[in-house]
Amino acid sequence: MRGTLVRATLAVTSMIAIAFGVPTALAIKAIAQDRELVDARAQAVAKGLDPTSVQPSVEELPPGVGRAWWTMGAIAVVLIAGSVIAADRFGVRAIRAVDAEREVAADLSHRLRTPLTALQLDADALPDGPVANRMRQAVEALDAEIDAIILSARSSSADRASEKTDLVDVLADRLAFWAVLAEDHGRAYQVLGADHPVYLRVPRADVISAVDALLGNVFAHTPQGTPFRVTVTSSALVVEDGGPGIADAASALRRGASSDGSTGLGLDIVARISRQAGGQVVISRSELGGARVMMTLAT
Repeated sequence: MRGTLVRATLAVTSMIAIAFGVPTALAIKAIAQDRELVDARAQAVAKGLDPTSVQPSVEELPPGVGRAWWTMGAIAVVLIAGSVIAADRFGVRAIRAVDAEREVAADLSHRLRTPLTALQLDADALPDGPVANRMRQAVEALDAEIDAIILSARSSSADRASEKTDLVDVLADRLAFWAVLAEDHGRAYQVLGADHPVYLRVPRADVISAVDALLGNVFAHTPQGTPFRVTVTSSALVVEDGGPGIADAASALRRGASSDGSTGLGLDIVARISRQAGGQVVISRSELGGARVMMTLAT
């Protein structure tokens, strides 16, 4: 599609150049002929001769110069207008494609309602205790996540572009969930710098996805008991762990790339959302000994 658009642009540019160039050249030629005639008649007057006796010595322009001018000019205007309309329609189609994709996401999320309801009923049927409480909390969190996905998917691209989210608030909310699992796994953790709001021009559902992907990556790819640390500044969100690290950083950021049977979408999602926030994802080695994943931000 991009190549087609480039070729169309070049074709339109060439037509516009011809449309304006040909009549302009003819007009310049006509002006030059008129100037020569005026000069010749001025010389005749200076010599005391009848100026009307001096006739044009140059060949006449082809007939219809004026008509050609207006015709070619009209063609140029139509071409310019057509280019603007085509570009506008191209942008509209792109926005509609994104919105259609989000509509599909919303529909798929709705389909999760049935198994989620069954899971919720099973959790409610369990005897009271730590395991049952944790299951109920997980079901409630999943229910809230599905609601957020549906709400985000139903929003138009314009609505999403104007949304702002406090990263610190989202982090506190998600850590309340992950802290329970961290305690069960014997994972010590630190949270640094989350003292003041850090607002991003990214929908809340996307920020939640990024935070969950970063923290989930630690739990999924490091042994139980591995410590981790989360640092928040106005320009970055950093998650570090004391695990084995990430051997191939480039592969970890590639969609679908995974060697452990998972979907391979975690850090790819983080990278996409980081780009939405005007930043990028940088993977390096942490002082804790494992991976250091930094999501840079433009607040």
